[in-house]
Amino acid sequence: MTSMDKMGMIIAVAIVVAAVGFTMTGGSGAPSDIPVVVAPVMEQAKDIKKDIEPAIEKIKEVAKESKEVLEKTKATTEKGMKMAEELASAKASVRLVSIPEGTSVPGCEKNDLCYDPPHVIVFEDAEVTWKNDDTAAHTVTSGTASGGPDGKFDSSLMVSGSTFSQKFEEKGKYPYFCMVHP
Repeated sequence: MTSMDKMGMIIAVAIVVAAVGFTMTGGSGAPSDIPVVVAPVMEQAKDIKKDIEPAIEKIKEVAKESKEVLEKTKATTEKGMKMAEELASAKASVRLVSIPEGTSVPGCEKNDLCYDPPHVIVFEDAEVTWKNDDTAAHTVTSGTASGGPDGKFDSSLMVSGSTFSQKFEEKGKYPYFCMVHP
């Protein structure tokens, strides 16, 4: 709203107030002739305000809770969409997993970023291919860093740019890690 609009509104209100005062005094314009009706109306307004304040607080509380629910729903939906994409791509006969640049530096395991994607779902008889996109050499070795290799597969040392593929013919979970950077 511009200052001209505000000024116009102030003038209009002043004119209305003057007209009401003039009308209420019967045209004499003497303030003592104006009936005292403002005070009871103000008291009623205070009572109404007391009555609606709890409702206003409840509305604010519900709005905050609604926002939280909306954020949780959004996060759950995004997670579900990611899972749906993963399942849709699981039907592919070959899946590619990257060993990203910088994974030779400790810390990628904290955010599960040592392999991209960190988890792969495939159907039976599908093949997973790992590509070393890092400048350092890595391995793709079945097993866990804490338990060691389990002997199911091992890429041996993969230099930068090289790949390793493994076909999975049986259902199961196949954890893997890098022997050089566990």
